[in-house]
Amino acid sequence: MNVGGFGFGSGSACRWMGIGLALCLPIAMMMAPLVHAAESPAIKVFAAGSLRDAMTALARAYTDERRSAAPTGAGPTFQFVFGPSGKLREKIEAGDVVHVFASASPTHTERLVTAGKLRSSSVFASNSLCVIARPDFAISESNLIDTLLAPNVVLGTSTPGADPSGDYTWEMIRKIDAARPGALAALDAKAKKLTGAEVNLADNTSPYARILLEKRADIFVTYCTNGRIAQKADPKITSLKVPAAFVVATSYALGFTPDAPDAAREFVRFVLSQRAQKVMAELGFSAPALVCKQVDAQLKDAHAAWTSVPLAVSAAVGRAIDNEAAVFPVVAVAKRLTMTLQPAETLTFSRRARADAGGNKSSFGGVVEFTAPLSGHLEVFLDQRAWIDVVRAQGQTAAASVRSDRWLGCAGVGKNLGFDVVLGERYELRLSEVENAQAAVLLMPMQLSSATALIPK
Repeated sequence: MNVGGFGFGSGSACRWMGIGLALCLPIAMMMAPLVHAAESPAIKVFAAGSLRDAMTALARAYTDERRSAAPTGAGPTFQFVFGPSGKLREKIEAGDVVHVFASASPTHTERLVTAGKLRSSSVFASNSLCVIARPDFAISESNLIDTLLAPNVVLGTSTPGADPSGDYTWEMIRKIDAARPGALAALDAKAKKLTGAEVNLADNTSPYARILLEKRADIFVTYCTNGRIAQKADPKITSLKVPAAFVVATSYALGFTPDAPDAAREFVRFVLSQRAQKVMAELGFSAPALVCKQVDAQLKDAHAAWTSVPLAVSAAVGRAIDNEAAVFPVVAVAKRLTMTLQPAETLTFSRRARADAGGNKSSFGGVVEFTAPLSGHLEVFLDQRAWIDVVRAQGQTAAASVRSDRWLGCAGVGKNLGFDVVLGERYELRLSEVENAQAAVLLMPMQLSSATALIPK
């Protein structure tokens, strides 16, 4: 029996949450150390130290979201290890059991993908470099380079090689050297590498305020998000963004391991979503660029289509009860669409109504038609959360849903879900419970990997 979609059986709620029936369990709010292991094993996460507050907030938002959908019962717990990304990568290479790895540089996740230790590597955030200074130590953009180079100024940094923060810092120093020859040698010689050398399980707080307040360094080059955390500890700490001429692009990437449970994979998908971007933005992180540095071979065509100039389309209200012959907009396959949606109350096709915490949150949706260009797997990519159904126009039966392990998280995709379609058949793409009146959509024929699980929703 086909159970996918709105009004098509008991699997609908699971599909709206983006998880398989076996994991469609109510999720409660439980954090950090291993709890209720018998009901739900902990999601084990290795993450860059600069993501400590962010990953904690994302885990909280993720469990809150699941609890809102299913308010009773046990759900996933999280077990975090924070540290320098290079050293965490080494622990994974050495065989440490982990489900999700969030690195401050794609270099480490991509290396693990190549080694078969991760199934994916998707960029999900970026950061900026700042110079932070202890209280009563004056710095400004105009004197920053002179201050860094001053022999009597103690400069603190993270450890290059082990920690991407150190790598980014030395990339910045090389830019300074291009404008001020000799700066590289001078700064390389004087910098005190005070963080990022090892994973310290006993250290569960950000160290930067402590380093400055203890005067182990006068100034420290680190991420601007770390500067914000340091200023919360002591508002007298100064944080100054690196001048535009010396800015270094930073990227955070994450992936899951081959044996990661579905709950861990769904958490990764959540981190790559637009709603997670809101959490990251509140903590000072920026959205990743809509360009993937490394694209899986199976996703190259999809990535090219997703990043192309979009076509605008206005989604129809839905199949009217008194007009079964209604004609819906016909859309192109393998082309990114900017789809204008309709208010939820105007939608007349069968769907599940989401129970929002407030009870009155507005949402949008719509329906368009397309003709299947192949028999097999068709992936639907969206830039945000939505309830997705693909319904055969003749007979109004739901297409079987198929979940893939790979998606375009680094290109701003918030959700994707695949469907089995038949060459030449007409289908309706039905979207609802979308938070915004406009959505980016891509319908893309794709080949599934041998490891992809076929999961009825």
